[in-house]
Amino acid sequence: MSNQQQQNTNLAPGEGVVWYKQFWPWFIIALPASAVIASFITLWLAITHPDPLVIDKDEYQRVNSELKAQSPQQESKQDEPGKPGSQPD
Repeated sequence: MSNQQQQNTNLAPGEGVVWYKQFWPWFIIALPASAVIASFITLWLAITHPDPLVIDKDEYQRVNSELKAQSPQQESKQDEPGKPGSQPD
């Protein structure tokens, strides 16, 4: 047995092997790398499939009128700002 082979047999597991030939460094690098890749995929999906908002003016007016119908009516003279007897917000 040569002198170099004897030295390699006395090493602990993982010693004497360059880092890029071991499993754990690549595993640790792969975790944040997969998060970066997933964020780019999410960005691509957000750009290529935008959320449709109010489509046209008629639908906007319909939704606006429904919201006004649902809100409580507080148009009494006592609630007008700047009038005597009104309560501040």
